[in-house]
Amino acid sequence: MIDLRTVISRIEKLLADGSDSSVTYAALECRLAIERICYERLRVAHDYISHEDIRRWQPREVVNILIQEVDANAASTFTLSISEEPTNSGGDAPTLAEYQAMEFVPVGTKIGFNANKLGKLWNALANLALHVSAPISKAATVRHYGDKDKIVAKVREALAEIKEISNGTLLSTGFGTEVSFDCYCGVKNKRKLALLKAGQTVNCINPNCDESYEFVSADASFGRRALDVACKHCGTVKVVPRRMIEKVKYDQFIHYQCDGCGDTVYIQWKPMQAQRSQAGPLDDSAGETPPIVMPTK
Repeated sequence: MIDLRTVISRIEKLLADGSDSSVTYAALECRLAIERICYERLRVAHDYISHEDIRRWQPREVVNILIQEVDANAASTFTLSISEEPTNSGGDAPTLAEYQAMEFVPVGTKIGFNANKLGKLWNALANLALHVSAPISKAATVRHYGDKDKIVAKVREALAEIKEISNGTLLSTGFGTEVSFDCYCGVKNKRKLALLKAGQTVNCINPNCDESYEFVSADASFGRRALDVACKHCGTVKVVPRRMIEKVKYDQFIHYQCDGCGDTVYIQWKPMQAQRSQAGPLDDSAGETPPIVMPTK
């Protein structure tokens, strides 16, 4: 768990100073603390999710993605305890009554929070303190600092949340059945089974890997997402990760040396135009496909 005591003390000193610049800086410190709280949960979760899957970097969005894909309790409060005496591993599992009769020692407590509330505070601090308001007319005054009373009120509100979260002594990646697979790059990927959906794309957690996989719910397996690309000169096929191709912009290309003839094979997105025939609408049930019109130079 991150130690927030130093930043809490710094924010309180800035509020006590009371100057326009000090309370503005206090607002910035609060925003940074909120980001640390959310991103620390992301850091410990990176064994279960690729950075590519964090589609939006805002703290609230990061935590909500972790709740949906890594740990349903990523923002919940709970205490982890362990029994003083070991259970009999060779026999039957203890009954509920036997569990309740055991003595447990607390290991740590994770303090939860409302991700949406933290996100609103994060945005409000910036709107009130970290931007100069644009004038609505020539007669308007452009102020260097925002309204101090409003900034102080919002900083105190954020500080109360930060203090509550700072009482936590534990971070967790959640509980439940896990499934895993070894990526072609050699890195083991793990996911919580209960949070996976049929057909879901899972990117490799290795930040230097372009592989991605599709979850097959029928047997809880992961199928590689790749395309077979044939060399136009010799026909040699190379398996190219789909994610590598999907990241290519329309005005860019990727290339590789053919293993068969040594020629350079280029892969590039090109616009195509599909037209319906004049005879009428397409009959999808008959497997009819529209003619492709190649763009002219």
